[in-house]
Amino acid sequence: MSYDDNFPERLIADAFHVLYYHSSVWNFGNTKWLGIGLFMNPFDMWVKQEIIFETKPTLILETGSAMGGSALFYATVLDQMGQGKIISVDIQDEKSGMGIPKLKHKRITFLKGNSVDLAMIKKLKSMIKASDRVMVFLDSDHSMEHVARELKAYGPMVTPGCYMVVDDTNLGGHPVVNPTVPGPGPFAAVMEYLAKEKSFEIDQSRHKFYMTWCVNGFLRKK
Repeated sequence: MSYDDNFPERLIADAFHVLYYHSSVWNFGNTKWLGIGLFMNPFDMWVKQEIIFETKPTLILETGSAMGGSALFYATVLDQMGQGKIISVDIQDEKSGMGIPKLKHKRITFLKGNSVDLAMIKKLKSMIKASDRVMVFLDSDHSMEHVARELKAYGPMVTPGCYMVVDDTNLGGHPVVNPTVPGPGPFAAVMEYLAKEKSFEIDQSRHKFYMTWCVNGFLRKK
């Protein structure tokens, strides 16, 4: 089912989506993977592991390390598959109260820096082998401008048949409004990108659990 099908059901799902997002129980830090916090809802975690298993990437690029829980989650899936590495980029430092994660895992490399800096993009490209199957998760600065730059920079790195997943496209009224993240946000960046870039398509089948923080953000490279 696509995100827009069955209008009455969509109203119910969106109401729960907004309730969950703003819930004090969720509270953007109360969800953990193996004891490490991450900023994802369980529905998206399930879908992402399905995509990883189905497409079998050998390299996952992540922007937005936060506490490191998402990278650890992806690494755990790759452990079960017996292959793959993760490179996770984040601009955060100790002054923000949430520095580069201290956790250690043989499959994860954390890099400190801005995900769209030319030097960072050059470094990441140099770490990709010709034989790699590359998947991308974009989950850093959620302004439309920043996400647009990420899409343009990281899209060419994705292997055909693999995915570029854009998180927090639910912001900007789709259906969540978060005053700390003003403006049109990631959703608008994705739709603008797809209007020009025809090598990616939205995989609507990944919306199967009704609530996703990646609304129109599961992009499969043709």
